[in-house]
Amino acid sequence: MRPACSAVALGLLTLLLTACSTGSVNSIWTEPGGAPSPYRKLAIIGIANKASVQRAYEDNFIGALKAIGVTASSGQAVASAAAENRKRGKAIRKALERSGADGILVTHLIAEPDRDAEPPTRATAIPEAYRRLDIYYRQVYREVMTPGYYADYRKLRLETNLYDAKRETLVWSGRSQPLDPESERTIGQIIADVVAQLRLDGYLP
Repeated sequence: MRPACSAVALGLLTLLLTACSTGSVNSIWTEPGGAPSPYRKLAIIGIANKASVQRAYEDNFIGALKAIGVTASSGQAVASAAAENRKRGKAIRKALERSGADGILVTHLIAEPDRDAEPPTRATAIPEAYRRLDIYYRQVYREVMTPGYYADYRKLRLETNLYDAKRETLVWSGRSQPLDPESERTIGQIIADVVAQLRLDGYLP
């Protein structure tokens, strides 16, 4: 891709921090068997190729969760443990014990190649790589940090996954409607939609 095009893509990605989607959350998957007891203390992990974007994800989620009485904090210590190549399970468990979190929320922008197609429903199936926190985190981190990951996107969605801290397995996953840089909605509003959907589905008090 030509440098000018890359600059345009980066500019649009940055713009999405202040202008977001026209819809709410769709393509939702929930763990079979129904929601467990609501999660009351969450570690938030934002994945982005810019530190400012990562902080924006985490800060907005922390603010939205605290507004409904849920304790939330940055989960970067857990993310670092998930990224380790050796003894990941033990490192993650220790990081979770230190945080005291009962759930881990991981969020990032996902690039999709087809502007018009809707993602398939995930009501009954979800990629195997999503199911465990350490595998999912390492895969997504590698993809997002690959140069040009966002360069040729046709549309972007905010993907959010909730993992049970004790089991380190996925319990809820959802994606926003395609993000629209020309909308007046902010990233904080779309994150508020995600939090509202989690409450509706029984994962938050």
